[in-house]
Amino acid sequence: MSDVNWGKLRSGSADIYYELHGNGEEVLVLLHGNGGSIENFKNQIPFFEKYYTVLAIDSRGHGQSGFGRDELSLGKMSVDVENIVKHLGYKSVNVLGFSDGANIAMLLGIRNNIKIDKLVLVGGNYNFWGLTFSAAAMIYAGYISACATRLVDKGAQLNKELFAIMVKEPKLKKEALEVINAKTLVINGNRDMIRVKHAKDIADAIPNSELKIVKGDHFYLFKEYESFNRLVLGFLRGEAK
Repeated sequence: MSDVNWGKLRSGSADIYYELHGNGEEVLVLLHGNGGSIENFKNQIPFFEKYYTVLAIDSRGHGQSGFGRDELSLGKMSVDVENIVKHLGYKSVNVLGFSDGANIAMLLGIRNNIKIDKLVLVGGNYNFWGLTFSAAAMIYAGYISACATRLVDKGAQLNKELFAIMVKEPKLKKEALEVINAKTLVINGNRDMIRVKHAKDIADAIPNSELKIVKGDHFYLFKEYESFNRLVLGFLRGEAK
């Protein structure tokens, strides 16, 4: 991995941490999932920085970014991304989001406040019911437990907030995705915590999109990072399937 060029930007009430890698003409924004950080992309950054300027962001309340005064939300996180992109002066970007990062990426596409050329959505869902039954039950149980723990342990606030995002967000209708105009690749594992039908619904709703169902679970991009990286690079460069 190249030397890290990093910064923090005040966005609303939180300081948001970001890193820049590589010096390509095009920009690739990396957005991690719930409870994660930039470190999750340790096998993506060294690969993509050879072709792009990689902008990796720690979402609000994650990694080295601040929590801010208010409750966490995907909406606030999407505004944070927009603020950083505008602060750095990028006229257009490509965005790769994983899990909640994919949900943030969908919001960015819907809001259309920054120009997105290509969008890669990995294991994203536009509402809670996109989860498999087992995943939904596990997350909801974790949320109830976190809420109960918070009553006796104020230090559990962040854990409660993270579970709350997965239970309460996103709350989009499928039709909302129709306004996304970026060329989009939807990636989902055949054993993912996101239902395959839900991933198909996302791809069907976004006008200029394609769907790739891979053999693996929700964390395919980390476990099979070499094949994942090649798949995404092929899409970003417009190479034939």
